[in-house]
Amino acid sequence: MFSPEERRRAVELYLTTSMTTAQVVERLGYPIRQCLERWLAADPRYAGRMAKPIIPLETRTKAIELVLGGMQQKQAAERLGVSAGAVHNWVRAYREGDMAALRPGNRNAIQTNKSVPRRDRDAGDAEALRRRIEELESGNALMREVVEVARW
Repeated sequence: MFSPEERRRAVELYLTTSMTTAQVVERLGYPIRQCLERWLAADPRYAGRMAKPIIPLETRTKAIELVLGGMQQKQAAERLGVSAGAVHNWVRAYREGDMAALRPGNRNAIQTNKSVPRRDRDAGDAEALRRRIEELESGNALMREVVEVARW
């Protein structure tokens, strides 16, 4: 548990400087980044303004390459400045062949496999095929990037 003073100090440091949440945590030595983000979200001066960053495909690809090359997921995450949970999810999606999950975009639709409502049977079939083609093209692009990076 953190005292109210410790919480206030961390929130104030973030709000009064240009430091990121990760930098505040590193500077103070507490709390974890996710905890600080919760404190910030509860602060009326900041509530609702924090958005999750969209991590570029290149970073996602590099994380997968590092893990497949033998690096632990936590180390890859630290090296790239992302969360270990994100790296875990990208590697899992890659291994399961769900390349669409690696693309930045509508994460909710990808994660829950929601389908687009069909107007009629032909339109629905065409839409499903279009989504499948996009998924396969994305997978191919990712694999080309992994191969290109591996050549270095």
